[in-house]
Amino acid sequence: MKFALIGDIHGFWNRKDTEYFNASDYDALFFTGDLGRIRFTGSLLPKFNLSGLTKKAFLIPGNWDGTSLPGILGEVLNQGLLKRAGSIGYAGRMKAFAQSIRPIPIMGYSTAVLSEEKDLALIVCRPHAMGNGFSFERNLNKNYLVSNMEDSINKLKKLIDSTKQENIFFLSHNGPKGLGSERTSIYGADFLANGGDFGDEDLTAAIEYAKEKGKKVPAVLSGHMHHYIPAIKKERESLVYTGGTFYINGAKVPRIKRGKHFHTKIEWNGNSVTAIQLWEEL
Repeated sequence: MKFALIGDIHGFWNRKDTEYFNASDYDALFFTGDLGRIRFTGSLLPKFNLSGLTKKAFLIPGNWDGTSLPGILGEVLNQGLLKRAGSIGYAGRMKAFAQSIRPIPIMGYSTAVLSEEKDLALIVCRPHAMGNGFSFERNLNKNYLVSNMEDSINKLKKLIDSTKQENIFFLSHNGPKGLGSERTSIYGADFLANGGDFGDEDLTAAIEYAKEKGKKVPAVLSGHMHHYIPAIKKERESLVYTGGTFYINGAKVPRIKRGKHFHTKIEWNGNSVTAIQLWEEL
């Protein structure tokens, strides 16, 4: 099976992308969220839509999808008043976001069967994850009845228990904790001089739980932590294989440069995963 991982788009998507992926031989596309350009007024919605996309696709919202600037600042600064202000109008923004990405459904804390024949399932994790703990508690509690990290871990464990397939791909916005604390680590805090592990605890716990239950986790697909780090003019790790799992960060930003468009090609043969980072001239 062949899949395409499309990391944080941040507005870098056009008609050529839609035509390319529709004509491709990919079995499905995985979007890690953060679709719109970062704007400092109004709601944070894409300036484009995916209405022409006919290829099967799965999408998890990022921390810039359906949120607002006060909410983002509230999470970054851990400021309660801003968090509350940011939660106002969330339902309406998510409705508008859903319209902009149709026909792709918004997913979160959900599962899908990718292949009965190859015994492969997908688990879509916590929406709006941005590292450094549990984000957007008010929004997640209203939509998913999840209000803290423990709730999130338990909800992910229930999804794993309900999955009949032996092999599981995880799709998340941010990646798991435990893969390095250097600024250039796959989920390292590049914006801090001393770095730090900015992965998500609930995703780490879910992966460990799946393996304890006898599942195989061939791939964990994510974005959020942009590949290029301007402060030190270096690229972070974006492909890491350890413990039988391929961790793949698709967040090349911007993903369109000089007419070439970026995505990560993922192949699954029923036993193992290969990943190839591609710049295609469309």
